[in-house]
Amino acid sequence: MSRDQPARSTLSVVAAVLVAVIAAVHLQQYIDFMSEVPTIGVLFLLNAAGGAGLAVALVSGDHLLRLLAAVGSIGLAAGSLISIVIALESSLFGYTEPALRFPIVLAIVAEVAAIPVLVALIIAGVRSRSPGHSLPATP
Repeated sequence: MSRDQPARSTLSVVAAVLVAVIAAVHLQQYIDFMSEVPTIGVLFLLNAAGGAGLAVALVSGDHLLRLLAAVGSIGLAAGSLISIVIALESSLFGYTEPALRFPIVLAIVAEVAAIPVLVALIIAGVRSRSPGHSLPATP
């Protein structure tokens, strides 16, 4: 195990937890009332399912899968943030968010926190595979 491995493992777990929170908030909101909102309801369910899959992939033993999941998770978090801002400021697919409710704040915090953690995970993962970086010997 390289000396960077514990840091990557910690980043992977933290990233997975943050993405799981994003997914859980979207699932809770879908169950609570978003399932009744045309288009947005489906997007909430897709966000929840995609986030759950990405969270699992972020703790995968496969290096490439973790990196791809980190990139996908950045897209998920950024897309969710942009969607929240649009829904709060105007209308997104005909839906306007009336207030900054607790689930929205929780999602925003998780999304904002996830992005730098995911970027750090990608950087750590790329550095560990770059030429000149010592990899552990295989038995």
